[in-house]
Amino acid sequence: MKNSSHLTISVIAIIIFSTANGSQITSIALQGNRSYSIQIETTCAPAAETTDTISLRFSDSAGDLVIIKHLKNPKLLYAPKGGSRRHGGAYGGFARCAVEMFEVSGARMGGRVCALYLKRFGSDGWRPGWVKVLRRQDNGREVPVSYMFYFRTFVPGNVWYGFDYCQSRGGFVPHVATFGS
Repeated sequence: MKNSSHLTISVIAIIIFSTANGSQITSIALQGNRSYSIQIETTCAPAAETTDTISLRFSDSAGDLVIIKHLKNPKLLYAPKGGSRRHGGAYGGFARCAVEMFEVSGARMGGRVCALYLKRFGSDGWRPGWVKVLRRQDNGREVPVSYMFYFRTFVPGNVWYGFDYCQSRGGFVPHVATFGS
């Protein structure tokens, strides 16, 4: 009979990045993943809806980061009278005047989400109203873990567009941001 030993290894990711003034910030990603709910309102403006692919990235002031490449399988929370069904009755999300919730998972945030960016791939255009991030507590109750990010303008295509309140960059108006690889 063979003896075997088991070794359990816990991994903690250490991320180092430079700020604009050259100082370095070290962030230790907390062990494990967490489930988040992303609530998104699409405005009622003409042509606000989209069938484009939407990506999302959000982070806290410690640099903990979650990137979702494709928001899909929305749960419709609110739709105006007449509904928001498309494509043979299936709901695809991002309908005009609708509020949807997307379930995602990613790194545990050590603090409040203070930066949030959207990226749109496609040719439809899209005008979100607001976005907020919630986390499910152990008792099943969802609590906000972000500011309310108000867009109320069309998201440009193929660029990260949003807010960074973490480092006081960008103010209260959404802006285009570039991120390293």
